[in-house]
Amino acid sequence: MIKKGEKLVLWNHDSSTLIKVDGDTKRISGIGVIDTDRFVGKRWGTEVKIGRERYRLLQPALKDGPELIDRKAQIILPRIGIQIALYCDITCGKKIVEGGVGSGMLTAVLSSIIGPEGQLISYELRDDFIKRAKSNLEKLDLYDNWKLVKGDVTEDVEERNVDAFIVDIPEPWKALKMADKSIKDGGFFAGYIPSTNQLEKTVKGMRKHGYVDIKSFESLERDMVVGDKGVRPSFDMLGHTGYVAVGRKTP
Repeated sequence: MIKKGEKLVLWNHDSSTLIKVDGDTKRISGIGVIDTDRFVGKRWGTEVKIGRERYRLLQPALKDGPELIDRKAQIILPRIGIQIALYCDITCGKKIVEGGVGSGMLTAVLSSIIGPEGQLISYELRDDFIKRAKSNLEKLDLYDNWKLVKGDVTEDVEERNVDAFIVDIPEPWKALKMADKSIKDGGFFAGYIPSTNQLEKTVKGMRKHGYVDIKSFESLERDMVVGDKGVRPSFDMLGHTGYVAVGRKTP
C-alpha cells in the first residue's frame, strides 16, 4: 500500500512523472492539478484516471532515473553504470571514488550497489553540476553512503585504499597519477570517454601506469517490438553514447 510521505511514479505509455505523496495539491506540467492524498492507501500498480489520461501508480526504480532527473549534460545510462560496476567488481560494502558527478545518474547506480555499508566519494569542480546532482539525487532516495566534495579528482583526492576509481571527465588520463595513490593494489580504474581519440590516450596512459586486464567497450541497446502478429527489432535504436576503459592496478 502507498503511504503518506512516499514517492511514486505516475506512468503511462508516453511519460513517467515523479511526485511525492505528501498530502499537498500539486500542479504537474502536462498532467494537471492533483490532490496527492487520493493516492494514500492504494495498492502499487493501481490504475487511476487524471483528466482524460490513465496512469499506473508505480514505485520509483533506478532504471527510471534518466526520465526523472534534470539532465543538461549527457548522462551515463544505468545499463552502462551497471556494466562499469561489473567490470570493476563493485559490490556491497566497497569504497569508491568518483570523478565528475554530472547529473548524478552514475552516482545513483553506484550508491545502490554498494549499499549502506559502502562509501562513495564524488569529486566535482563545477558549481552548476554540484547543484543539479544534489537536486537529482534527492529525488532518487540514495543510501546515506554518499559524500560530495568540491574538488579536482586529478589533484585533490584524499581517500586511500579504495576499491575503484571511476571518472567521467574530459581527459581521464590526467587522473591516473592521483588514482595510483588512491587505489589499493588490485583495485580498478575506469573512465567513461566520449571519443576514440580520448579512449586511445586513456588506455595508453593506463598501460604506462602499470594497469593490466584492460578492457575497452561501448554499450549498444536495441529494443524488440513484440506484437500480436510477430516480433521485430525497434526502428529506434539507442546507439552510441560513449566508450568505457577499465583496468586493474598493479604495484
